[in-house]
Amino acid sequence: MNTKKEPEKTLLDKYLEDPEFARMMAQGDLIMEVTETLCELLENEKISRKELADRLGKTKGFVSQLLNGGRNLTLRTVADILHVLGYKVTLTPQKIHGESSDTSARSKGVKVTKKAQVVNLNT
Repeated sequence: MNTKKEPEKTLLDKYLEDPEFARMMAQGDLIMEVTETLCELLENEKISRKELADRLGKTKGFVSQLLNGGRNLTLRTVADILHVLGYKVTLTPQKIHGESSDTSARSKGVKVTKKAQVVNLNT
């Protein structure tokens, strides 16, 4: 008699069974991915938060609040930031399959493009 025992669920797996919690996790993952991507772009382009603020016509404090999570990062604001940096973003939604808890934007196929260069974040 050979019975296979199901692997024990982690606490995160149990929480993710709650649709409301899973939705909030997906929101948090996307916010974190966008914020990290913007910070990486600033670093790669060697642009300070002060310079970004000047390009946006905003204060350095405003930009810091955005990038530190203290202020709501709207799609319009993300588009404005990417525009002044010379980038645009292309989203490629992918259906979540199975029981995977990886709901980050990186796993959904987010691409940030500048001119003809494509930076694919599916690594």
